[in-house]
Amino acid sequence: MKKVNVFYDKLYYGFPVILVSYYDTDGTPNVTTVSSSYTLRDMMALGFSTKGYALNRIKEVSDFVVNIADSSQIEAINFCGKNTGAECRKFDSINLTPVPSKVISAPIIEECPISIECRLTDVFESQNHYGITNILAKIKGRLVAESYLSESGRLNPNAFDEVLYIGDGGSKGFRFMK
Repeated sequence: MKKVNVFYDKLYYGFPVILVSYYDTDGTPNVTTVSSSYTLRDMMALGFSTKGYALNRIKEVSDFVVNIADSSQIEAINFCGKNTGAECRKFDSINLTPVPSKVISAPIIEECPISIECRLTDVFESQNHYGITNILAKIKGRLVAESYLSESGRLNPNAFDEVLYIGDGGSKGFRFMK
């Protein structure tokens, strides 16, 4: 396999697209699209642009929900990624329903098959990676649609219909797990 050096600003090689929901400081539900995330045990890690509206609200309110979107939410994924919560009420503009969490102070998106309730614990900003902020959170709860579970209550990988983000800073695209 021949390889060549490339000089992209970014290289997203297939990250799950998530919708991160939270309440603004005035209690208004809000949501943003994120593609940089991972979990280990009870820890959630997310990467944001440092100047982003959502990041700065989450730093103020602490609680948020990582909602795993499926292919039926591609319009909402695009809308929430292109528009800032500073200028519009996103839930009023898209077909997603915010439902209060019973565990934390953040809305769950009813239409997403998986929701992970989180509380902010750490914020990392480094001069070595200017413009990027990473946050860590403690996972306080996990909700999974019954249709994503096997008869024994375990995750059924064949049920997943998640959206993957692939891009290089100049072009981008989505791939679907189904």
